[in-house]
This record gives sequence, structure tokens and C-alpha cells, in this order.
Amino acid sequence: MRYLVFFLLLLVSGSGWAQADTARSETIGIDHADELRMLDKGRRQRLIGAVELSQDSIFMYCDSAELVSEVQVFAYDNVIIQQGDSIAAFSDYLDYNAGTLLAKLREDVVLKRGTTELFTDQLDYDLATKLATYHMGGRVTNGTTELSSTHGYYYADSRNVYFRDSVVVVDERFEMRADTLRYDLANERVYFLGPTVIRGDTHTIYCESGYYDVALDEAVFRNNAQYRSGDRLAAADSIRYFGRDELYVLAGDAYVADGAFQRATADRINYFRARDRYQLAGNARVVDSLQVVTGDSIDYNAATASYSVAGGRPRVSNPPMLMEADRMYSDEATGLGRASGNIVWQDTSAKLTIEAERADYSQYTGYLKAYGGRQDRALLTTLLDQDTMYLAADTLLSYQTDEVNDLGDTIRQLAAYTDVRIFKRDLQAVADSLSFNTVDSVLTLYDDPILWQDTSQLTADTIELYLKDEAPDRVVLQENGMVVTSPDLIFFNQVKGKEIIAYFDSSQLQRTEVAGNAEAIYYAQDEAGAYIGVNKTACSKMVLYFESGGVDRIKFLSAPSGRLDPMSAIDHATRRLEGFRWEPERQPRKLSDLFGPRKQPPAPSLAPPPPVFEDASLPSGE
Repeated sequence: MRYLVFFLLLLVSGSGWAQADTARSETIGIDHADELRMLDKGRRQRLIGAVELSQDSIFMYCDSAELVSEVQVFAYDNVIIQQGDSIAAFSDYLDYNAGTLLAKLREDVVLKRGTTELFTDQLDYDLATKLATYHMGGRVTNGTTELSSTHGYYYADSRNVYFRDSVVVVDERFEMRADTLRYDLANERVYFLGPTVIRGDTHTIYCESGYYDVALDEAVFRNNAQYRSGDRLAAADSIRYFGRDELYVLAGDAYVADGAFQRATADRINYFRARDRYQLAGNARVVDSLQVVTGDSIDYNAATASYSVAGGRPRVSNPPMLMEADRMYSDEATGLGRASGNIVWQDTSAKLTIEAERADYSQYTGYLKAYGGRQDRALLTTLLDQDTMYLAADTLLSYQTDEVNDLGDTIRQLAAYTDVRIFKRDLQAVADSLSFNTVDSVLTLYDDPILWQDTSQLTADTIELYLKDEAPDRVVLQENGMVVTSPDLIFFNQVKGKEIIAYFDSSQLQRTEVAGNAEAIYYAQDEAGAYIGVNKTACSKMVLYFESGGVDRIKFLSAPSGRLDPMSAIDHATRRLEGFRWEPERQPRKLSDLFGPRKQPPAPSLAPPPPVFEDASLPSGE
């Protein structure tokens, strides 16, 4: 019986073998079966036990099969299809047509090529095109990566798989969910063909097109590309990811938000996730709870909140503080910001502007130290009495206090030191150092200060200039105070005392109140303005009233001692109070005088003697 079965197998399979060498066979040959049964007068054949079938380079194996007209095969249990030496399919059931080369595999289907395996319960496989499709759910594994979807299209020859509907990709590094994907198995690259979400241990990425290179751990995300990690959100026209460097490159309308306040925008942003560092290029802008930083490029360290800015006039805005410079960066060691090159700093609430070459600052405390600039000097500009006041020094220092004014603005303290010079059309001053408090609007000059107002010169160990409604109100001269006025720059009215308070009216010296060892030398004039004599007076307190630079009248608050001498009876060159000095050469008379070498106080000398009058009451020649 066994030999009869083998003989019958040879008969029914002979025609298939004869055509194999000339053209593709459209019939199926029986290579082996333990048992063969002929049905329907030989039209159908039932094969049982270790069944082996073939068609050209296609080989089929199963436990049992039914062959119809040598074209159609229905195979059952432990089904295997081997195509060439690279593709194999396994299932519990097979429906295969030799004419169309279409195979329908059902139940526990596995399609293998190399390390790639496709699993599903229903798979249609076109052996001519080597296209396998499923529509009832399936998954593909390739090494450590697994992809699943409702619909799948596997081009086995080109090793490309299209996944559609409820696509899930699982890798040891991430999980991905998408609407449609293409997986290039040969190059281990996943292409996103629709809305896609990728989740890692610490981050989530969304896009609607792009690709991911599994082997290189690199990706490109396009079309509404977004990245999220905790409270941090990034978006751009495209996001490139380099896994080995943990680098994200955002290009085109790049945007990063961190928490409720921090924002970064630029044409391009490089984000180094491991170092929490950003490199922004093109229209770069960083915003946090304290400041806004802008420039052509910004290198920002989010971990330390430090940055460097360059190009396009970098700008920091921390209202009411604004600053521009050629270059800006943060010193991570000190926590201070550093700026250099044509710095312009503003405090809009205090109406202050500082120009310098270099500056140290803090966005947290409002601290600013500016130095260098025009002829190596920093310049401060502010509006005083509806006119611009300029102040220059080697160093300018500004910082915010914890106090606020009536408008709720933070009060700022200002200091300047080493060779301070002030110029305003009707007010000038020099000193070694200066401080200004916006709380009480007091400008204090230290160390050999001199203040000029019109034809008046005020000196003391310390000078305090009080402002009211942004205009000079009074000047307090502390220790060794002296006021010198001269209506003609020939004769000098002099007032000296332990403390002198000089009052201004419309920037004109109106009166001086002298307390403690008060002394005065003044030139008395008649109603026509002619000099009638020189008065030297001393008392504990006095008030002098001025008009047009001259003494109009004096009010003594204690018993005075003194006398009036005729003009011709004294030597005017020696008619000086102790400590008298007249220093017009140190007076800044224009803006450029605030710069250049420091003018040292002259050696003590007396002014040149005035003309000698023959009559005490009239000038010579009248």
C-alpha cells in the first residue's frame, strides 16, 4: 500500500515538475504525504501526515491539506510557507491559490524575514509582490522594537511596513502611538505619516510627519512638532533629535516654555537636555519672572538661570530696568550678569539713564555697577526741573532697596565715585563721590565737593542737594560750609558757618541760613547798583537774602559784630574769609567738560586785585 501511494504522488505531480524550467508553474506539486485520498473523481486530493507541497521556489508544509485541481490548497495545522530562503510564514490554516499566488493565513499567523517577525490572526499574503496585509490587528517585531496596529501592509521584498489605525510602537527607550506609520526595516527607520505621540521616561513628543532612526536614536519631527517634559513645552516648525547627545534642535518659530513664567523664542533653538542648556539663534528672546533678554543669539543655562547674549544689540528688560549692550552674559560663579560695549541702562520709574562700556548687574536685586565709556567714564542722564542733568564718574552704582514710593515703584539708591562731575544748564558740581536716594530725593556730594549755581559757588566737607518736584529746593552745607557769590566776578560776597542751608527759587539762590560761627563778607550796593562799601560781620546765626547774585539784605538772629569799610579803604584781594577759594576752572560749563583728565584743585592763591576806586561810592571814571 505504501508503494502505491508513492506511485500515485508521482503521477499527480509530474506535470508541475515538467513546466518548472520553462515558465512559472501555475500548479502545485505534491512532494510528500503519509497518506493521499482521491475525492470527486480525482479533482480533489486529501493529503494527511507530514504534507510537503511546492510551486517553483514556494514550499508549503502542514499536517494535512486538501488540493483542488492542483491549483487551490487548503492546509491545516502547523502550516508553513517557505518562499526562497528569506521569507517564511506560519499559521494554523492556509488558503492558497497557485494561479494568483495569493495566500490567506489564519490563526496564530507568523511571517518571518531575518530578525523581523509579523504576528496576527488573519494575514493575506501576495507571494508575487511579497505583500502581506492584515486588517484585524497585528504586530511586527524587529530586535527590541515592536510595532502593532489595526491595519498593516508589509512589503517583504523592500522590508517596508505600513501601519494604520491605533498604531503602537514599543522600544526599550520609548513608546509611540500614531495614526499611520511606515517602518523601513532595512534601515531601521520609522516614518510618521499622521498624528504621532512618542513617550519616553521623562518626555513626550508630538508631530504629524517626520521619522525616527531606531539604530542611531535620531529623529526629525515636523508639522506641529511639540516636545513636553514636566512643565517644559517646546514647539517649532521642525524638531531634530540626537539621542546620543540628548540634543533637540528646534528650527522655525522655535518656542520653549518652562512653568508659568519662563519663555524662550528664536529662529533656532538647540536644547541640550542632559545639561538643561539652550542655544538660541536669530531673533532670540528669553523671558522669566524677572526679566526679558533679547539678542541675535543667547546661550541660556536653565539650571543656573545664567546666559550670554551677542549680536543685534542684546537687551535685558526687567521693569523698570532696561539695558542694551553689544554683549551680555551671566557669571555663573558670582551669579551676576555682565555686559560690555555701548551699554545703555534705564530705570524708567526713576527716569535715569546710564551709558557705559562695561557693567555688572543682577536681575534679582536690581543691582548695577557701570564703568568705562566715553573717555573711560560712565555717564548718567536724568530729567531735573524739565531740563537734562548729566553726571559722569569713573564708576556708577545703582541698586534697589526694599522700600517703595507712594506710586508703588521700588525705590532706587544711586552712588557715583571717583571724580564725579555734574552738568546742567543752571547747575554744575564736582566731587570725589556722590549718593542719591529716590526716597527723599537728596543728592549728597562727598570729599571736596563744589556746587555752582549761576554766579554762586558752594563748598563744604559734605553738600546735600534736596530736590522738590524734580527741581532744586535747598542745599545743606555740612562742616566748613561756604557760599561765594559775585554779580560781576570781581568782588566776592562770602558766607561761612558750621552749617549753611541755601534755598533756591527757580534755580536761583534766594537766601542762606547760617548757623554756628557764622561769618559774612559782603559788598553793599546802593539802589543804582554802585558799591558803597564792604561789610564783614560775625554772629552765631544769620540769614542772607540774595538778588541777581548780590546780597540784598541780612537778618541777624543774634548780636552781630562787624563794620562797613569804604571801598577804597581796604585791599580787596585780601578781603577773604578763612578757607575761601574760587575755582571757575573746575566748573563744567558744557557736556564735554564731564570727560577727559581730572582737573586738580589749584594751589591756594588769591584772585587778582580788582580795580582801585578813587571814590568809595562810585566806580572809577564816573
